[in-house]
Amino acid sequence: MKLTTKRVVLIAIVAALYVVLTVGISPLSFGPIQFRASEALKVFVLFDPFLCLGIGIGTLIANLTSPFVGPWELVWMPLTDMAGGLLAWTIYRALQRKWIAVPLFVYAATTGAAVAVMLWALEIDLFWLSLLTVTVSEAIILIGGGPLLLPAKKYIESQ
Repeated sequence: MKLTTKRVVLIAIVAALYVVLTVGISPLSFGPIQFRASEALKVFVLFDPFLCLGIGIGTLIANLTSPFVGPWELVWMPLTDMAGGLLAWTIYRALQRKWIAVPLFVYAATTGAAVAVMLWALEIDLFWLSLLTVTVSEAIILIGGGPLLLPAKKYIESQ
């Protein structure tokens, strides 16, 4: 796989959409109990691992508006979003592109764990609550809402 002009444009589109969808529903997007509609975009990384960059860049920019803004939100979360995406992509390929819910749940769990670790490090004593609530909301968004984006994937591939 190569980083083509088309991929760079798709990375930028994913990043921009992530920012708009995250900031657009603030304050629901931040905190130990959060809901980010933008997380549905993560389903695209299963089909093109380069789109992890779009998720990471989008997370970085969106988190500039976070009440917890700092190194955790600006370094830790974008990196864990990209790493979780690469892990989900790897699992999806290992499962021969079947059982899409499995890699999406793993991606949800990595995000939930990353948020929980971040809040714990910030001495916000909600590790288990945030691990549970963020993982569940992520799983609902990714497994439930993510497949709604599949027609967009088909359109992108046809171009």
